[in-house]
Amino acid sequence: MSDFELIEVPFDSDDFSASLEDEFITAKVTRDLEAVTDINQLRAGAIKLLQLAMMRQAVIRGLIKRIATLETDVIRTRYTE
Repeated sequence: MSDFELIEVPFDSDDFSASLEDEFITAKVTRDLEAVTDINQLRAGAIKLLQLAMMRQAVIRGLIKRIATLETDVIRTRYTE
């Protein structure tokens, strides 16, 4: 068997918990969406939420790439036979 590289990135459950701000925003948007009576207004709100979700995903992806690049050298472990 040849050399191989093992890269491990540990996560804690706190890394995935919603912040208080996230909970407030979720409650507000939920109330706003439940109050909508016009389908066009609901569509516009759904499109805005989709755009926001995609923007956040792009930012998160970029940050993860940056962190992974910086941490790869620190957490790299080589195993040889």
